[in-house]
Amino acid sequence: MHPPAPSSTDPDAVRPRLPWTTIVATVVLTVAAILLGQRDWAVPERVLRDWQVADVPPSMTALLLGVTAVCLLVGAVVTLRDAALRPRDPAFLVWPGVCLLAAAALIWNALVLAADSEFETGAIIPVFHWAFTFVPALLVGLAARRRGASRALAAALGTGVVTLPLFGLGWSLLNSRESSTAGIGNSLWTTALLGAVPLAIAAAISRSSALSTAWKRQHPPR
Repeated sequence: MHPPAPSSTDPDAVRPRLPWTTIVATVVLTVAAILLGQRDWAVPERVLRDWQVADVPPSMTALLLGVTAVCLLVGAVVTLRDAALRPRDPAFLVWPGVCLLAAAALIWNALVLAADSEFETGAIIPVFHWAFTFVPALLVGLAARRRGASRALAAALGTGVVTLPLFGLGWSLLNSRESSTAGIGNSLWTTALLGAVPLAIAAAISRSSALSTAWKRQHPPR
């Protein structure tokens, strides 16, 4: 006779416990970065070789590095808290490495978009911009999948504290020559569509993978 199935149900499998501290931090930092990008910043020169930009003004460098540092610090703190991980936990150690690489890519993207703001280039057609938030979240979330669904979800969304504000800052710099209302509105829309949605999809995939891993661990093949 088989033993009766346990009466309790894994709460993660029914309803995810959302990392609200991480979500709020992401929203606040993203809005703040977009508002900062609307100021009248000196922008780099757009070139068609090497890194696509040249003569980056010191003020622009300070802006990007300052926003990056704040996002990395806040992101690490809220991710450790919401994912209930320790700084030396292998599941967390992936986070700073992935976020640093993503931040470097997003700084370059912001510089290019800032340089493009000086020219009438027409509508920019985003091709791989969704990957700036999707790939880091997926990599970190899958690395934490053995820690449970809630922790994997929190770790994946924790990357957004870094990637989404920098993503929004880049688009805000591009739209900074428009009126304030139009620039902020367009930047928020683009950031939500091409940044927040891919981030949420990657986090959902990470949670699903964690649930699948937990089920396989509880039901080993016979």
